[in-house]
Amino acid sequence: MVLGGVGLAAAALTGCGARGIVRHDLAGGSQAGLRRVLVVPADFVITEVTFGKTEERVVAAERRAAQTLAQQIKALGDRDASFDVVRFESLEADERETVLQHRALFATMVSQMLQVKQGAVDVWADKARYFDYTLGRGLADLARERQVDTAIFIVGKDKVRSLSRKVLDTINAVLPLGESLSSQPAAVVIGVVDMRSGDVLMFDSDTATRKSLTNDDDVRALGETVLSDFRRAVKARRGS
Repeated sequence: MVLGGVGLAAAALTGCGARGIVRHDLAGGSQAGLRRVLVVPADFVITEVTFGKTEERVVAAERRAAQTLAQQIKALGDRDASFDVVRFESLEADERETVLQHRALFATMVSQMLQVKQGAVDVWADKARYFDYTLGRGLADLARERQVDTAIFIVGKDKVRSLSRKVLDTINAVLPLGESLSSQPAAVVIGVVDMRSGDVLMFDSDTATRKSLTNDDDVRALGETVLSDFRRAVKARRGS
């Protein structure tokens, strides 16, 4: 997953209305898709910093966080009869591989989309109003064969401290014997993608320095935040 150096810590909450970026042709509530939604497993990278400052992947925690978020999205679909949730596991092996390749492609686009969302680059100001990012039409055949119109891609990153590292940092806070490692912000990014065209329909991100992707409640809280535009779009279509 490509999130390193993305500058996710700079992603701040915005005002009322859409908190992320919603594609202009969806902003008016004319959602043609969002009927059969493929929930793609989240790609979380969680590393643990040890006493000696080495970093190790915590694969079990990554899988647990992904499962927690998948259950959250499924529950959203169970409560809303306007769309069906398609399980990733129901796809054939080659189909799953194609979808995961597009999830990785989405991750490579995160850095630029974050800058568009935050208005960090003046020349991209129009992009926020006429958001036209796309993953291409590589999922079109799968969408047609499986009758799936939308996919939800979620990627995230977190850096946690081992128990020994926490003890050392606590000592350093009282007796500055060396460099202390403060908590790193947990980051979650979502993209809602039209599988037929590859267009990124919605994009959002959230970071939290006091939350961790190793905590189920924190994962759910971050998920609730980044899914807010998706819930709003579904509600708008129900009311239209």
